[in-house]
Amino acid sequence: MERSNYILKNIDNNQYSFIVISKDMSRLQEYISNVEHDLQLHHKKNFVLFDLLLNNSIEDRFYKCYFDGKKLNRNTLKKVNPVDLNSNIIATASKFYLKNECLLEDMFFTNEYKKEIISILEKQVNI
Repeated sequence: MERSNYILKNIDNNQYSFIVISKDMSRLQEYISNVEHDLQLHHKKNFVLFDLLLNNSIEDRFYKCYFDGKKLNRNTLKKVNPVDLNSNIIATASKFYLKNECLLEDMFFTNEYKKEIISILEKQVNI
């Protein structure tokens, strides 16, 4: 499912049911109710992974939050260390950004740092 500021992908593994990949620099608070609505259509209770690369940085990219079938429990929102994630999940999100590299252009980072991000994403795809 795709909206203007995120894409919701079913990843359905033991850790997470879905990943929400940001498509712009909107803050999570601005679209979290839309995410909840989209998740309600799937009737799955599990943690949802958020990739907030465009709003944060490569080091502060992944967060998780528990979806109880109706709402995301904001109290469970927690940063996720990439080493704790399945490499296929990281590769899925990284492929999206590499295919849509234009999304990185609006980030408030130097061009050098953006090139570094692209390099890291490329490595994550080839893991």
